[in-house]
Amino acid sequence: MRSFSKTSLKTAATITLMCIGAALAQFNTPTNARVSALSGAHVSDISGAYRYPVLMTGYLNHVQTTWVPSGGGGFIGVKSIGDIFSIGVLANQGLMSPDFTYDASADLNGFLSSLQTNYPPQQVDPFDSNNMVIPHLMLGVDLGMFALGADLFLEYGSYGEITADTTKYNASISHPGFRLSGKIDLSAVEILAKFGLGFPSIDAAITHDTVTFTRSSNEGLYMEMGAEADIPLGGVDLILGICYTQNNYRFMSSSNILGISLPDAETYTSSLFNAYFGAEFNFLETAVAMLGYSIYRYSNTTVTDLILAYPLEVLRISGQRSVTDPVNYSHIIYAGVENAWDKAWIFDSFQLRGGARYVINTTGGEASGGADTTTGSHRFSPTNYSLPAVHSRIIPTVGVGVSKSFATLDLSLNPMAWNELFNGPGVGMITATIKF
Repeated sequence: MRSFSKTSLKTAATITLMCIGAALAQFNTPTNARVSALSGAHVSDISGAYRYPVLMTGYLNHVQTTWVPSGGGGFIGVKSIGDIFSIGVLANQGLMSPDFTYDASADLNGFLSSLQTNYPPQQVDPFDSNNMVIPHLMLGVDLGMFALGADLFLEYGSYGEITADTTKYNASISHPGFRLSGKIDLSAVEILAKFGLGFPSIDAAITHDTVTFTRSSNEGLYMEMGAEADIPLGGVDLILGICYTQNNYRFMSSSNILGISLPDAETYTSSLFNAYFGAEFNFLETAVAMLGYSIYRYSNTTVTDLILAYPLEVLRISGQRSVTDPVNYSHIIYAGVENAWDKAWIFDSFQLRGGARYVINTTGGEASGGADTTTGSHRFSPTNYSLPAVHSRIIPTVGVGVSKSFATLDLSLNPMAWNELFNGPGVGMITATIKF
């Protein structure tokens, strides 16, 4: 029987994980079993490359794949090229602009449905945003005290079908963009910064005989920026960070009958702000504990131009009606602990993890009122509102990890999601990591 060397096994395992990771490329939670078992604590981990691509330079020659029972899971692969350069790939990063993709999918389906009435019979499956392909290519440069990382991404999904002898439908959603991040080591302090831009758009057309109706994007812009600092202080590593993303987009229609292209009255803007604070400290020599707090602020605003002579949309009034969807705040308090034992049974190391988090959600916002008919003004008076806060139960998580030679296997479970006695937990993760 032919024997395989350790190098051969490592190569085979690496290729297997890469193939599985590519097959599981469905956008899902960008984390892994270790971080999940620690209840999402901000801890030094390869999954940080999802947030800051430059962190890939600290995990050279790694391949990691995460399985989630409900489907999906993350994938990270990093390969060094010499002493300075590195290249990597990400899958399952998640939609860079989920608001745009979901709204664009609904808009394309509405565009198709509106014309199906005029050109029956048509049976066309709806455009599904879950079919989006989201490859990420990372490039890294490590100069010691200073490092750079770039993430080039392209989200893309398309659909086309000839629905009748004389009718053809095709549509696509695309979002190309980039993220640049840098890392500076100042003595023991590590500072991270990032900036990114994306250009989401849609393109759809329905052709019936010689008549063509099109749907496209009048404007689309995605922006991301953030910073993070890791500060050692008296035996405790303090982590401070902020992140902000914003999406702006608008759709437009045209027809070769009218010969005009006109943007919709609505302009959409969504934003997400996240600020977090964490503390990581060692105790009992082999154990590490983490405490932290994170706040998220999410808002989605629709600004609608006032239009006369509808539906020709020829005359637009300078006044605008702004409708702001609820502004959501999430306050998350988390804690995690991890202990490691060397040379445990047949493994080189064994890790036991646990964590808990508590979430408080609040909702408020601004709703537009009616027009001021007494003065003839077309401006709308806003009305502010706030809903009672919603508190979650304390949500515990547990997990284990084992390492043997070049391979590591991690498992996390959410006991609160236990389904039945024999079915076990419905929420969990399994992560496999190989160092080559």
